[in-house]
Amino acid sequence: MLFLPTNQAQIPTFVAMRFRFLALLLFPTLFTACEPGLESGPRVDLIGSSRFSTADRRLTKPADTVAVKMFAEADDSPLTRLTITAEYGPVPEPIVYPSTTAEIDKLPPFTYTYLDSVLNPAGNTTTQVALQHVLSSRTTSGLEVWRYQATDEKGRTGVRSLRLRFSRPDSTQAYHSYTVPVQIPNAFANRSFLALREGLVFPKFSVHKLAANQAIVDLVYLPQRRTGAPTLATALDDTLNLKWSTRRATLIRSTSLTAATFATTATAAAFTTAFTQGTAFTPRATSTGPLVKGQVIAFQTPAPDSKYGLILVQDIITTGIRSLVLEVRISR
Repeated sequence: MLFLPTNQAQIPTFVAMRFRFLALLLFPTLFTACEPGLESGPRVDLIGSSRFSTADRRLTKPADTVAVKMFAEADDSPLTRLTITAEYGPVPEPIVYPSTTAEIDKLPPFTYTYLDSVLNPAGNTTTQVALQHVLSSRTTSGLEVWRYQATDEKGRTGVRSLRLRFSRPDSTQAYHSYTVPVQIPNAFANRSFLALREGLVFPKFSVHKLAANQAIVDLVYLPQRRTGAPTLATALDDTLNLKWSTRRATLIRSTSLTAATFATTATAAAFTTAFTQGTAFTPRATSTGPLVKGQVIAFQTPAPDSKYGLILVQDIITTGIRSLVLEVRISR
């Protein structure tokens, strides 16, 4: 939920401590000048509770849900911008892991912007911003660093970060798998836009104007107009009325697989067969129509790096935030 503003050699410990104490006595001005926390500008804090995370965490499951509450306050200049980014290292999509850590270290991290919001640009007097952010973590092994940054009218920034690490015991298997909830898009912060390969789920505010995120979205939760029944639509479905510069041409097909046969389908060849033997959805090939629990959908992501996979509708949640719980398997 988004709340917008209201108005190299080791030194023995005791030696190191003594050195720092003497240095502070001898050079107090130098140390004060180099301490960024003492400079004026926005202050950003992560607020902790039984629900909200403030400390770095090691996660135990893919696409885990993490809630964060951020508070930013300006000193002598109004706040003008709020950004949320996540840096993934290595990349968030599944990879074929190299044989040495040196090769892994060569893989550059990749950063997605989840929010880039200008705060009241005309006559802005905003000095405080509060934000609640519920994120879906990475589905592949690696580190993600979430940064919450506020910028004031003078261009000064304040930032707080949260590091989340996840390790999969099955990172070298032939396919990538995860279970993730996809929420009905009736609120700006609901996570309704799914990138199948990465397993990332974006809220509406992360795809509203951010083309990099739009370009990797494969499926969107779309309730039927008359009945409200849950459906999944590809980004090319005209009913979504997406005005994006790039709409990903993912293909989906109906299958006769059950939850039991889904569980035993575990190779790239089997995913391909399920798709080629599947049938196009009607009346629109870009929409599943009303979904039922236990239904299995086959898909093919677009070229040049096309992948086949399956989606099991594991559950349909009708209380609270209406959601589809999807189990996804996709070839590497």
